Amino acid sequence: MEEPMCLIENNPNEQLRVNQEALKILQSIQQPVVVVAIVGLYRTGKSYLMNKLAGKKKGFSLGATIQAETMGIWMWCLPHPENPDYTLVLLDTEGLGDVEKSNIENDAWIFALSILLSSTLVYNSMGTIDQFALEKLQYVTELTKRIKVKATTTKTYEDGEEENSEDFLRFFPAFVWAVRDFTLQLKLNGSPISSDEYLENALRRKKGQPEKLDLAKKCIRQYFPSRKCFVFDRPAGSRDLSELDDLSEKMLSPNFVVQAHRFRQHIYESTQPKMIQGGHLVTGTCE
Repeated sequence: MEEPMCLIENNPNEQLRVNQEALKILQSIQQPVVVVAIVGLYRTGKSYLMNKLAGKKKGFSLGATIQAETMGIWMWCLPHPENPDYTLVLLDTEGLGDVEKSNIENDAWIFALSILLSSTLVYNSMGTIDQFALEKLQYVTELTKRIKVKATTTKTYEDGEEENSEDFLRFFPAFVWAVRDFTLQLKLNGSPISSDEYLENALRRKKGQPEKLDLAKKCIRQYFPSRKCFVFDRPAGSRDLSELDDLSEKMLSPNFVVQAHRFRQHIYESTQPKMIQGGHLVTGTCE
């Protein structure tokens, strides 16, 4: 594909709908697919990070205003940079929490679809991993209501019971948290820590914390046993942010360039082809 196209359409006051033209392109892929999806609040730089994964300056639309640019789920199928036997499928999703949306219910469905379709799920947030960022992962706590693993019985948090987490783990992707515009020092109790340790500490239940506040943390720990975290400096100065897709790498923050390279290499080297029950590799057509 020379450029991305919409795979899942999200039209106002309508249910999500598959774009048949994009589906035909996907179904023409005979190789196993490595699927990377990104989710997070709107206007937090998701599309720019996905363009970095594509190795392109332009592709997924960035937008330079307060309005969300991506609607629904957009797809970009590319040759895998590290393995010629695989096809890399990037999914850029509509930002969560857009105040101008007429159908907020679709946020949860887009989140659920991103999990079911992807080999690796990237959660993109700004600033720090704090309670606000965790609360925006409320959609994780709703997954057991929206994803039925067994056709016979479905136990959910809403019922006060949980479906066996091992049933969900077979379908869930690896989890990567991308913390953008990170300005703090990675230290805990005076000692340096890694970004992964930073994530694990944030997901640890604190003494005296109400269980309700721990629910998103619990779901992430339980359903995403493979977890990774990357922190990113701001890619450029404030004046240049509106023209990011036109900036050469030399004009970007050196730290961001290094961080983006590490993130890209991790995704290329660690993300496996999508698999379904029984260990079958998924192609664009079928298992």
